[in-house]
Amino acid sequence: MVSGMRSVFNIFNLFGLGVVAAFLAIVVVHTNLVEATENAMERSSRFDVAWVGAGGRLEAYALQTSLARYALTGSPEDARQAMLFTDIVVGRFGIFDTEAFRAFVDSKPARRARLDEATSRFDRIVPELKRIETLGKDRSLMLLSEFEQVLKAMDRVGAEAHAEAVNQAAANRRELHDKQSLQKWLATGLFVLIALLLGLAAIQNRFLGKANKKTMRAARDFSYLAHHDSLTGLPNRMAFNNRFEELVTQCVNSTDRQIAILAIDLDGFKDINDRLGHASGDALLVEVAKRMSEACASLPNGIMAARIGGDEFVIILNATGYQDDIAEQAEFIRRQITQLHSVSGSSLVVGATIGFAFNSPGESPHNLLVDSDMALSHAKSEGKSRVIGFNPAMRDGFLRHALIESELASAIENGDIRPHYQIKMDLASGQVVGVEALARWHHHELGHISPAEFVPIAESSEHIVSLGRKILERACIDTLSFPGRLNVSVNLSVRQFARDDVVKTVREVLQATGFPAEQLTLEVTESLMICDANRAIEVLTELKALGVSIALDDFGTGYSALSYLQRFEWDELKIDRSFVFEIEGDMRARAVIGSITSLARKLGIPVTAEGTETVGQVEALRRAGCNTVQGFYFGRPVPGDELHASILHGFATAQKLGWNSAGLSLQAVQLARSTASH
Repeated sequence: MVSGMRSVFNIFNLFGLGVVAAFLAIVVVHTNLVEATENAMERSSRFDVAWVGAGGRLEAYALQTSLARYALTGSPEDARQAMLFTDIVVGRFGIFDTEAFRAFVDSKPARRARLDEATSRFDRIVPELKRIETLGKDRSLMLLSEFEQVLKAMDRVGAEAHAEAVNQAAANRRELHDKQSLQKWLATGLFVLIALLLGLAAIQNRFLGKANKKTMRAARDFSYLAHHDSLTGLPNRMAFNNRFEELVTQCVNSTDRQIAILAIDLDGFKDINDRLGHASGDALLVEVAKRMSEACASLPNGIMAARIGGDEFVIILNATGYQDDIAEQAEFIRRQITQLHSVSGSSLVVGATIGFAFNSPGESPHNLLVDSDMALSHAKSEGKSRVIGFNPAMRDGFLRHALIESELASAIENGDIRPHYQIKMDLASGQVVGVEALARWHHHELGHISPAEFVPIAESSEHIVSLGRKILERACIDTLSFPGRLNVSVNLSVRQFARDDVVKTVREVLQATGFPAEQLTLEVTESLMICDANRAIEVLTELKALGVSIALDDFGTGYSALSYLQRFEWDELKIDRSFVFEIEGDMRARAVIGSITSLARKLGIPVTAEGTETVGQVEALRRAGCNTVQGFYFGRPVPGDELHASILHGFATAQKLGWNSAGLSLQAVQLARSTASH
């Protein structure tokens, strides 16, 4: 019996030892499980590598966009944006070298080689990127092309970082699930042995459930943030690029598949942002994005609306069977955007300009992004707040514009842009009383380039300042060789006038060339009086103190104000050619010119009419009281070495009109003597 009791005791001892061992096992497993769970949670919430990679991709895309915009517009603001994002990307490469990200990169030799090559490429172009505003268009495009190789590498590494983060999150979930199953199994097996272990298992089970939900929620949030704009909630550039690539593949695989890209830019958004603050600007962007998304969704062929940065948006439409509707649909979207917005208690209206492009059946849509951007730029140059579709001529125009922009600086420096001279005829004496210097450029490839093309490009940069000085210097030098001490008129641009050294520049040119100040007339437009009339009057007074004359050009257009005539003693008023063109058949034009000349006569200001092309215009201007005329009727702008012939042509034309023969003969003799002496 003792032996039996001993056996039972031994059984209970063994059972007790088993219970103790099981309890210890539960404690050990529970402890390890808690630690493993915490580690899994920590790993699941750690997105350092993914965030670093995603940040690099976004910053690289931002730099690419800034470079592309600068290559397109040449704007100093775009240059500064490019230099800013250059510094940001430089910093991002530094972050790539931190321990955690370096370990991720080194985990695959190909990845390390890819990033090293990108780093080397970027290091080579960083010095030029940091002074991008001093480079020409061609070099800017080359830098953009070189950076696109860097961008591909950064995009690939960032994508791999994101994929690894997603995979790690999935692995963490699986690990948590396995641990949870083990805990449940142990708790079930020992339920009859100890209630405490069951309670601990229940608590642990609840904890693991929360951790699992947190991990899944974090993964979903990360995926959403990676593909959506944080402000508007619209798909971002990454999501747009992914969808666009899918559609490109569909178009390649299906010859009848067509898509349309709408590039959208808000007009006047910067002014609203500056005037009302960034909070109101952000609120407006949210409202615009909402309307844009709703408008896209309301179309039967709407695919996606996305924000790709700032106030720039894109919309993808299915163009298969809708080719004839795209323009109308784009206008519908534009109208939805430009309706009244209620933001922060204020009613705001923002304009929108849209450029669109779609591929033909069987044609790859790879170039649609560039084509729609070209159409957008063309629409903005036409006056904004409109919809314009792409046509191949825009690409030719873009390339021509880019060539002019890239070679403008060297053309100015080399003297390829030179002044041509148009004579000014005195209506009373019939004599040539002066010439106007007009910039002309004959390009070795493009031939004659109109000032209407290259002057706006120069005005959009600092090149207009150097161009203005070159023309002024050359005009002073050339005029010294002209007969009869002719006066020369030179246009002064608004940007030249806005510089603090404009008076100093004119003084230096007069001193360097030895040109008499009293023979120089500087022509300015009314627009320079708009921003700061007091400063404008002050600068004009200083210029006049040098001895030069000041003419008010294009009088009667734009911002005419009689107060300008009262506040400054002008030496000449120039009537815009738009009035002269209509003077023969439009009584209103004759009345306007008559009023101007009458007022100017009372103020003692001579009046010159530009754009005189017919004898009827000459006679009408003469009757209206104009003092001087210039235009194709008397002579086109010619190089300095052809001015003698132009003056003789002017004499001959004046004689046909029966003007003062004595005065004409005297000046003709002087011209002949001057020609002989030369």
